[in-house]
Amino acid sequence: MAYPSAEERHAARLRGFLFMEGGPLRLYLDSEDVSGVITADVHPGGALTALLAALPSLLGEEWRTSAGADDPHCTYVVDLTDW
Repeated sequence: MAYPSAEERHAARLRGFLFMEGGPLRLYLDSEDVSGVITADVHPGGALTALLAALPSLLGEEWRTSAGADDPHCTYVVDLTDW
């Protein structure tokens, strides 16, 4: 069994996911650095592997973030569907 090194571990942890109507995938994440649950809306395909690697830094881009008022399971929503 292989374990990631300390440098390879990310602060964001996947808690769950939801396939949304119209194609996007909503990833539910938490982190020791942020209180509450954050969601990231992504398109499942294409550069998803690159997106997951960049996810910790993208979650900090405030211009992508909105309050999670439409989803009772999260505090913030980050729209990464155009990434």
